[in-house]
Amino acid sequence: MFRSERLQSNRLAKGHVAWAVALLLALTTSVGRAAEPLTYFGFEKAAHSAAAREGLEDIFAGRLFHSAIPVPVAPGPGNKLGYDINTADGQFYALGRLPSPPNRKAGSAAGFGVGESVFVRGKEQMFNMNCFGCHAGVVNGQVVAGLANNRVNQSDPKSNLLRTRGDNFGPYIVWGFIAQLENPATEGLVLAKAKTKLLNDLESLQLPPVDPMPWWLMKYKKKDYWYADADPRDAASFSINFTSAHDAMNARHAEHVKSVDKALAFARETESPPFPKALNAQRVQQGANLFHGSTPPKDRKGFTACATCHGKYEKVRDADLSRPGSWKVNYDFSHVLKDVDTDDSYSQTLRKLKPIADHVNKLKAYYAAKGTPELTPQFSVPTKGGYVAPPLVGVWASAPYFHNGSVPTLEAVLNSQIRPEIWSRDISAPHAYDLERVGMKHKVVSRAEFRKSAENADGKPVLSKEAIDHGALYDTKAFGHGNMGHTFGDSLTADERGAIIEFLKSLSGPDM
Repeated sequence: MFRSERLQSNRLAKGHVAWAVALLLALTTSVGRAAEPLTYFGFEKAAHSAAAREGLEDIFAGRLFHSAIPVPVAPGPGNKLGYDINTADGQFYALGRLPSPPNRKAGSAAGFGVGESVFVRGKEQMFNMNCFGCHAGVVNGQVVAGLANNRVNQSDPKSNLLRTRGDNFGPYIVWGFIAQLENPATEGLVLAKAKTKLLNDLESLQLPPVDPMPWWLMKYKKKDYWYADADPRDAASFSINFTSAHDAMNARHAEHVKSVDKALAFARETESPPFPKALNAQRVQQGANLFHGSTPPKDRKGFTACATCHGKYEKVRDADLSRPGSWKVNYDFSHVLKDVDTDDSYSQTLRKLKPIADHVNKLKAYYAAKGTPELTPQFSVPTKGGYVAPPLVGVWASAPYFHNGSVPTLEAVLNSQIRPEIWSRDISAPHAYDLERVGMKHKVVSRAEFRKSAENADGKPVLSKEAIDHGALYDTKAFGHGNMGHTFGDSLTADERGAIIEFLKSLSGPDM
């Protein structure tokens, strides 16, 4: 079968960024210039606290990941594969790779992308990926700190395994690392020499993707992630997400947790970018009334006020509703799992991972014996089906939607009848975004076109134009990619739906 959704976790568990490092071996050390200039949001150090600024420096310095390779120096393949990888546009098309912001510390990674770090280890200049490889996305030509990079290419060049562009399997790398721990209660972060039963069990599962949550939502939540896991301030738990195998894992863990704590301080201070156009104040208020249920829709059948799951938003006194950012957020649902008939593959899979969560929680005994209980992570899995319905600050910028990124626009979120079965995201340019329907610019693809694309890509290198183009196709019939459920907006009129979208645009900007 050409397209497999089965994660090769035994290989990927060896390092968080194995796929990215392998791909970047083919790149030059020059990002080049994009055809249209990019702008940047959220990287301005003056806007952050001292702790957050330290976190930003630690992220850029590559301190959160230990895995690294010598800096690649070989020339890239140029346009031999159908695009010019020596340009920023070519690298964005191929990998979702974005240049660094202009204010990045001089010499820290000159010529490398925002998600890449260069540092000296011993006497050798080393390269690794940092958090921004997956958590600095681009919307309408603006690179945003903490926004999921939904154009990142996670194809695995060693196995020729292709995945849908933007699919995130990062959580399973973490679970795979945990599953390979020898005896956490007595040996801490020491990996077993032989493959463990827990890792075999993980590899036996068909693993669905998940769409990363924007970092700026952390500040409103008591639990993070779609499925309610760690507290947004729990650096000990988050540190496991960034731990990759090396001999000094135990010795370096306390230092690593401190570095992660700094990065979390930065993540909690990230903000959503403001919607870039003027709003219709009357329509914003109309949408707010519908959203909160103070004004019922003409047809109430199947409608539930959005605030029931996504929180309430209080109008700031004397606010100008023609400008985004006029609301105070009242959200308290981050510990509540809701089942609204969306694809439940991810929820079901997480519940099967309880033995792995129980395994890592044995670290409590290890750190208690060491006199450092504050270094103890705590992992949990859902106790029932469903997902956390997030607050909707900055939702205009965070397409595609649902926990698996299966719906390209807000318009389609509120009208399940227009959700495409197969759609192709525009990966050609970082400025591609639909500000009217609000979401990713895309085109509907027929099943016959999908099959033809698969045939064209079959056997081709993962960095070939055919494979890259096929990776841009999202098939909602594939495992874990379903776009069903959340039909609360189906009975709304086009006018009502448009008003709610106008209100959602206003839930954005630094003053939220």
